[in-house]
Amino acid sequence: MKHKQTGFTLIEVMIAVAIVAILASVALPAYRDQLEKTRRADGKALLTNISQNLERCYTKFGRYNHADCPVQDGTTVESEDQYYSVTPAGTTATTYALTAVPQGAQVSDTTCANLTLNQAGVQGRSGSGDLERCW
Repeated sequence: MKHKQTGFTLIEVMIAVAIVAILASVALPAYRDQLEKTRRADGKALLTNISQNLERCYTKFGRYNHADCPVQDGTTVESEDQYYSVTPAGTTATTYALTAVPQGAQVSDTTCANLTLNQAGVQGRSGSGDLERCW
């Protein structure tokens, strides 16, 4: 009686492992980029929210730095998921410049780094990435 052996050969297992490794080496950087992009949306939402609050203040009081405004210089505002924080500084009666600084896991985003927004709606970033990609 012959016994038929079943299973995988060492070569078949090595080929399968190599294919999985190649797929992982391609997919992992794309996954990390997508995570950074998703987290960046948290910072953009925070900047937009603060900007809208400042614009409401300007409409109501005629200035961005009125004492009754909910957003004041020196007050740190954290984003919903805490990937960015903004501490308004240098807000005047007619101007403001906001900078969202990455926090926690988002600190590794050197492509866009800090996101900025001013009273004229001008968007910016301190990183070397393309502005369209960052915003």
